[in-house]
Amino acid sequence: MSTKTKNKGDDMSNTTTVPHLVLERYPHIARTIEIPKEIQGDTNAEHRFLFPILMKDFRTEWEIICEEVDTGLEEGTVIFDGETGEITLLNG
Repeated sequence: MSTKTKNKGDDMSNTTTVPHLVLERYPHIARTIEIPKEIQGDTNAEHRFLFPILMKDFRTEWEIICEEVDTGLEEGTVIFDGETGEITLLNG
């Protein structure tokens, strides 16, 4: 799973994607999906691989994470990059 941690002064942030958040928050889903070795570590490739699987088989969990991200955007604890699909979770 690809999640990057950045240290910005005293603040820590994690950059991830919605599909990666689904796998992080729902280990039972992560155990059922094997990301191909040739794309492991490539956040965008993993995102493209995971998206259709999660939308088809785990839509409820997907929607829960999307709601969490939307709440984070409203509260200023999440930044969303529409070009890359990356989400930065601000912790600090």
